[in-house]
Amino acid sequence: MRAFRVLSRLLVACVLTSIPMHLALLMSDSAMYRGWVYLQMALLTASAWLLWRARKLDGRAVIALPLTTIPAIHINATYLNYGNGPLAWSLPLALGLCYVALYVTARAGTTRQPGASAAE
Repeated sequence: MRAFRVLSRLLVACVLTSIPMHLALLMSDSAMYRGWVYLQMALLTASAWLLWRARKLDGRAVIALPLTTIPAIHINATYLNYGNGPLAWSLPLALGLCYVALYVTARAGTTRQPGASAAE
């Protein structure tokens, strides 16, 4: 459970750090590009909030997280950083799978009855 909470806090810090970095992208001449940047920033803000909720083992937040992260990754790979295709998807997908695995492990550790062995 501790590893899950540490990873959740680290991910929140990373996401919150990336939001102000997107402000530089708003200097673009294209109104459509700026629109994608604003949407990306909104999705990142929602993802940070969901990650903060998930660190307390909120299952609804973990289930809702892909609803914000998948569109954010798609916007990043397709509209903001052209041509990064599989590379832009592979690392976030791997991290997402590890995050869910840690969540399941942490959740299983909190639902065991006191005094019960792991073999039961």
